[in-house]
Amino acid sequence: MKTIQTILFFLLCIGGSSQTPKAFITNYGDNFISVVDINTKQKIADIKTGSKPHGTSVSPDGNLIAVSNEGDNTVSLISTTNNKVIKTIQVGKVPHQLSFSLDGKYVLIAINDEHKVDVISTISYKIVNSVAVGRNPHIVLPMADGKNVWVTSEGDNKIVRINLDEMKVVAEIPVFGFPRVMTATPDGKFIYLTIRWFHGLVKIDTEQSKIVGWVQLPLTLKFDSEGKSAHGLCVSPDGKTVYLTSQFTDDVSAIDVATNKILKNITVGKNPNWIELTSDGKLAVVSNTSSNDVTIIDIEKWQIIAIIPVGKNPKRLWVANIITN
Repeated sequence: MKTIQTILFFLLCIGGSSQTPKAFITNYGDNFISVVDINTKQKIADIKTGSKPHGTSVSPDGNLIAVSNEGDNTVSLISTTNNKVIKTIQVGKVPHQLSFSLDGKYVLIAINDEHKVDVISTISYKIVNSVAVGRNPHIVLPMADGKNVWVTSEGDNKIVRINLDEMKVVAEIPVFGFPRVMTATPDGKFIYLTIRWFHGLVKIDTEQSKIVGWVQLPLTLKFDSEGKSAHGLCVSPDGKTVYLTSQFTDDVSAIDVATNKILKNITVGKNPNWIELTSDGKLAVVSNTSSNDVTIIDIEKWQIIAIIPVGKNPKRLWVANIITN
């Protein structure tokens, strides 16, 4: 989901203190997030948040964790230095995924029940703007230019682009189905999107503002009345591979960006929700909602190297290099 922010953070840290890659996982059924040290492959902390933590993001400088709490309509801001909540902010009804802007000035939260994105200042810790984006926004995705953010509108079967200078929607792309999760190539030219009831992904050209390709995962006899098939996805730092989770087959597929061909897949935990890569692209971390754990995959060897129990119903996760002295 956030290759661009990973690259920016890496550039900020060159020549500085040492860094430890960590994964921050929201546990929707337990009211806390779990912190996993990726080097040691161990859970090192649980941090209490609000009710039903859903989305999470780490600031570009690695100092703050933001968590949206769907159950009580709040956002928790947490210090990565001591794993303590430093501020709880009331937002709109049913906050879903969120993200920091690339300059770190804002936290942008998809407010699913109020059809808007709330914008929190990281200076004042207050909502400074709300942008109408269409019905039932779910995912917020900052782009490489730092000025534009794409948002999924589940109820209107489209994605929309917010310009952060103008704080308004300036473009939209119809996707002809219920959009779930999206990610982008590092250059921002292509967006990959999962759609409810489709076991695969679609490829969107942001310059042409339209779908230009699609990849279908292998057919399965399994059917979910809510259409929860393919879900989480991310792009490798070099922009050459897309990794996609299937909630039908409980696996992760690697897809070649150039050819749209499935390269390989690997079985993980039950109901894999989210996937993120370390900044060097060597490891993937997958949250498994129905088995209450995360899976770490060695990308080069394409094998599982750790399965780590977390809380109940883990959903979103964010992988970041956290500065340590």
